[in-house]
Amino acid sequence: MMLSKKWFFGLVFISTATHADVNVIDAHVSKKPLMLELTIENTSPSAVARGYIATRFKTPGREVPWVDSWEQSYSVPGGVEPGERYNLQLPVPLELQEITQHEITAEVYFFSAFNYENVPLNTDAEYVVQELERHERESQALQAELEEMMNR
Repeated sequence: MMLSKKWFFGLVFISTATHADVNVIDAHVSKKPLMLELTIENTSPSAVARGYIATRFKTPGREVPWVDSWEQSYSVPGGVEPGERYNLQLPVPLELQEITQHEITAEVYFFSAFNYENVPLNTDAEYVVQELERHERESQALQAELEEMMNR
């Protein structure tokens, strides 16, 4: 019996990175409704269409965060044009809904931004592209090894 396994890894982000900036200039947790609110500033020459964010939720003075790593994708209808600021609101993780006796702050430790054609617009987005490309190369090498083993 011969087993065959096909490996496929789709590479979505294929463009060369630019060296412009899209940054989070404010991040906080609103109380009612409980939301993560971010202010994004776009100083790049291209509009922001989408991206990914990683956030840690904690209370000042407490050693252990309530949520250590929360990752979320986002999209911006109409985009954030060059020179604009945009207030992005995302629902917080469900774990935070029950925490009413403590102040909760948001620490954004990863924020990527891509334009409509998936060109990275900041350093974190460039990292995403590099990692996807590395994974693609590793996947292709593994596929070649598997095919070689199957043909023996």
